[in-house]
Amino acid sequence: MEHLPGTGNRSAWQLLCLYWREGSRLSASLLLSAVAVMTISLVLIDVLFTTWYNYFYDALQEYDWRSAYNLLVIFVFMAAVAIVLAVYRYYIQSYLGLRWRRWLTAKIVTRWLEKRSYYYLEDFTDQTDNPDQRIQEDINLLVTNSLSLMIGMLSSVVTIFAFIMVLWQLSGILPVPVPGLGVWHLHGYLVWVAVVYAILGTALTLRIGRPLPGLNFEQQRREANFRFAAVDLRTHAEHVALYQGEGQHKTSLLKIFDRVIENWYAIILRQKLLLWFTAGYNQVSVLLPLLVALPNYFKKVFKLGGLIQTLAAFGRIQDALSFIVNSYTTIAEWRAVMQRLLTFLSRMDALDAEAVAQNHFVFRNAPENKITAKDVTIITPEGEKLLEHINAEFSHGSYYWIRGDSGIGKSTFVRAIAGIWPFGSGEICLPQGKKIMYLPQRSYMPLGTLREALLFPDSYFPVSRATLVELLIACDLPRLTEELERTIVWSEHLSPGELQRIAFVRVLLQRPDWVVLDESTSALDLTHEKNLYALLKERVPDCSVISVGHRPSLEQNHDVIMDFSDYICR
Repeated sequence: MEHLPGTGNRSAWQLLCLYWREGSRLSASLLLSAVAVMTISLVLIDVLFTTWYNYFYDALQEYDWRSAYNLLVIFVFMAAVAIVLAVYRYYIQSYLGLRWRRWLTAKIVTRWLEKRSYYYLEDFTDQTDNPDQRIQEDINLLVTNSLSLMIGMLSSVVTIFAFIMVLWQLSGILPVPVPGLGVWHLHGYLVWVAVVYAILGTALTLRIGRPLPGLNFEQQRREANFRFAAVDLRTHAEHVALYQGEGQHKTSLLKIFDRVIENWYAIILRQKLLLWFTAGYNQVSVLLPLLVALPNYFKKVFKLGGLIQTLAAFGRIQDALSFIVNSYTTIAEWRAVMQRLLTFLSRMDALDAEAVAQNHFVFRNAPENKITAKDVTIITPEGEKLLEHINAEFSHGSYYWIRGDSGIGKSTFVRAIAGIWPFGSGEICLPQGKKIMYLPQRSYMPLGTLREALLFPDSYFPVSRATLVELLIACDLPRLTEELERTIVWSEHLSPGELQRIAFVRVLLQRPDWVVLDESTSALDLTHEKNLYALLKERVPDCSVISVGHRPSLEQNHDVIMDFSDYICR
């Protein structure tokens, strides 16, 4: 699969074209070609309709009922064909949009997850807001608006070429007196009037609507921030309730929403100015062709049918030439969405480059069953040193307790060993072919059934229900034994202590060679903590443990104590 365009080279055009260069390009091209053929066919049928207007209204003017009747039959046939084409064009265009959206979503989700960009975006930067919205909403808007604008542009171009000869022939020659030069015979004057009017309208629309893309970009950001604040309240409802923090949350939510309203009002004002112009522009475009066509009608250049055909042809060309005027709001939204996606992708590239530039860790796999840190220094993303010159060796067969003052960087050291902290230097040796599990303070519970959550990250791990039930009981979670197939938001349904016991169930299932516990018993009482460590020694005797924590009770469960206060940068 082709990679997304790299940093510094990415453009809107590259992002749009990428789908058409992938493995599905043949089917995608066929679908787009079908939509294009149907669009061109609809324009040609529209040309036939304007010709039909000429014959039909001439027949009415001549009181020729037989011709009028025959023309009505022809109209029904053309209308039926147009309806079928319009319906299937919509269907194929929508189906193409679904395929494109599915592909692009998979591509950007893959990019988001690879190289741990999702982790860096959340923990090391505040410059990229709401990646979830950009993946879910912005991709949908990009695909929908891109197809709509693409087909609209094609329709406009074909309409111009299809109708320009019709209108040119209907225009005839307009004598224009020029002082000092006599009379200038202007050919196809209706075409020139439509072109000049559309150019003026487009120029003024671009001038009036120039701030809209930026305002739409900002509006999406502020709407997403408000939605995130509301979700955050729902996620931490119990904490807010215990603190009785409803008043502060209300103030915070309304303050964020005021910013939404402020920017929305700016959009309304700009849209109002644009609507003043476009509404007037469209109304004048109804009157203008009458004013310029009536002279030929009264000179009997054409009959009533010719006048109606002229008005229709003028209107079609006018609409086609005014594509930017009529689609400016969609274009502004498309530009804002494209900008958000490009900045999202570029920010991931920048973070990856920054992580690579600051990552001076050297990882090695050694045949010895031990974990070694040699001259390891841990720094923050801002370049501040937390710990330096760490030289520690963890040999298999022992339980190690890493202690030290809060906030000195013990958990960050664990992240460095796990390979997810890119800021620092030194050599880290890991045992070759050995399985290492890392347990954070708060266990992650994926969406799905409790069984799937227990087996995370391997939902297909071969294990019987009886084994799961036995392990839940062993970890003092008997109430969950009847809920293995239940699907709820488990992270909100379970207490912090229960979540930490779930983590030990996973260790007992996976039976790793090493397990690193980062404050993984902080929410447990001393009895549960002691029992779980004893359970590890009993059920997984070949597993070595490295624990990070502050509680003095951890000492009795470990063989070796390491005080990382000795490595604080002085």
